[in-house]
Order: sequence, then C-alpha cells, then structure tokens
Amino acid sequence: MMKNKFISKRNTNVFNTPIEVGLRALIILNEASPASMDLNKLVIYDYLVTHSSDIDNCMKSLHPSIPHRSGEIIIKRKVMQEGINLMYSRELLDIEYTQNGVYYKANELSSYFIKYLNSSYAQDVIKYTRWVNKKFKHYSDEELYEYINKNISKWGSEFTKESLIRGGFGE
Repeated sequence: MMKNKFISKRNTNVFNTPIEVGLRALIILNEASPASMDLNKLVIYDYLVTHSSDIDNCMKSLHPSIPHRSGEIIIKRKVMQEGINLMYSRELLDIEYTQNGVYYKANELSSYFIKYLNSSYAQDVIKYTRWVNKKFKHYSDEELYEYINKNISKWGSEFTKESLIRGGFGE
C-alpha cells in the first residue's frame, strides 16, 4: 500500500475560521446598516445568528446545539477580530474610531460582495441575521448585555461562573 507523500501542513479546519466568521460579520453589519457595531456586539449577534433556537425554540439553529456552546461568546473574540481584519483588508467594511471605542460598519462594497454569496448556508445566515436584527436592533448595548447575562446559563455554558467572576459580559 502506497502512502500519501503530499500531506498538507495547511490548517484545514473550516468551522468558525476567520474567513467564515468574517463573512458572517460582514452580513451582520450589512443587515444592520447604516448602524455600526463594536466587537462585543458583533460576537453576540454572531452567536444569536448561529444559535437562534437558544432565543426561540421555534427557530432552527444554523449550527449544532452542542453542550457548552455559549462559551463561544467568550472565546470567539479573537477569531472575530481576525475575520473583521480580513474583511477590512479587502475594503469590504469600514472602521470608525470614536470616543466610545472602535466600531465596524458595512460600506458600499459590502452589499455588492454579499450578493455573490449564493450558497444555502450564506442565504440562511442572511435570513437569520435579518430575524436577529429585527428582534434586537432596538436594544441598547446595556439591554443586550443584560439579556445575554440573564440567559447564558440556559444555553449550557461551562463558562457561566467565569462570566460572573469577570462581572458579566460587556462590563
């Protein structure tokens, strides 16, 4: 039996990679346009989009409802930042520097680019993002953080105690 001599050293993981998370962030920003979002809010919206059944039992989640999934809210910041940086490097979103921090915003290229995403997964992300945006767009940042802190323990998180020790999400 012949062994494969062409083993790639590339990272072949495809689930929640910077490009996947960056594309979801781009869709989230595009659907929220003209509003901008900071990193915390993008991470939260990404979680709510991919795990919609945590918000409403009548919804089907895009990603599996695995145990301890709410830990994604805490650990996804780095990969979200990498994804945002990737989208920014391609001029697909804008960065706003304000007195309140760094915010990200869709630009004219965002919607043009998203129109080319025609996979069923991309279309589902758009559909779920519209649903999440409709449900939460009127929440202030404080109300959104309160909602997350109130419900995170229901989502099977092993990181709940860490969140409480740190003073809750977004503080």
